[in-house]
Amino acid sequence: MAFARIEGEIPGQGYQVLVHEGFPFFITADVFRAQHLSVGQELTEEQCSELKAFQQKRNCYSQAMVYLARREHTALELTQKLVQKGYELQIIKPTLEQLAEENLLSEYRYALLTIEHRQKKSPEGRVLMAQRLAAKGVTREDAQRALDELYDEESIVEYVQKAYLQVVKKVGEDKVRYYLQKKGFSSYEIRLGLEGFEKSE
Repeated sequence: MAFARIEGEIPGQGYQVLVHEGFPFFITADVFRAQHLSVGQELTEEQCSELKAFQQKRNCYSQAMVYLARREHTALELTQKLVQKGYELQIIKPTLEQLAEENLLSEYRYALLTIEHRQKKSPEGRVLMAQRLAAKGVTREDAQRALDELYDEESIVEYVQKAYLQVVKKVGEDKVRYYLQKKGFSSYEIRLGLEGFEKSE
C-alpha cells in the first residue's frame, strides 16, 4: 500500500495530498506541474516527504517576497518574520541565500535607504547610524559600504547643519554641541559641519 496519494485540485487551495496514516496537505499548481505529478499518483513515504519540503520552500520564498515587496529587509528581519509564520530555519536559510543571489534581498540597499530616511527626518552621526544598522542585522561589510557612500565630507556638513538648525532655537548655542554629540556626531563631524556653516553665512 502506498504511503500517500495525490487527489484532484480544489480551487483556491491546490492539489490535496492524502496521507493514508497522517495529515493531508496541499501543493500548489506550479509545484504540481514542476514536479510532473498527476492526479491519482501514489507516493512513497520518501517521495511524500520530499514533496512536502519542496512545497514549504516555495511557500517560504513566496512569503519572503511579500515582505520584500513592501520594503527592503535585512536577513535578520526576514528570518524573524518567517519564523513567526511557522517556517523552520533549515528552510529559511537557503531561501534567503537564493533571494540574495537574485539581488532581491540586499542589506546594502537596506542600509542606504535607512540612512537616507533617518538623515532626512532627524540627522545622526556616523557612529550612531552604524549602531542602528548593526542592531537591524546589517552585515559589517554592507553597513561600511553604505556609510562610506553617504558620509562623505559634503554630506556630513549637510547633516550637522540640519541637526543644528533643528535644535538651536530650542536649547540655545551653549547646549547645541552637547545635543549634536547625543545625536552621534563625533567632534570631527561637528567641527566640520559648523565650520562649513560659518563659511556659508
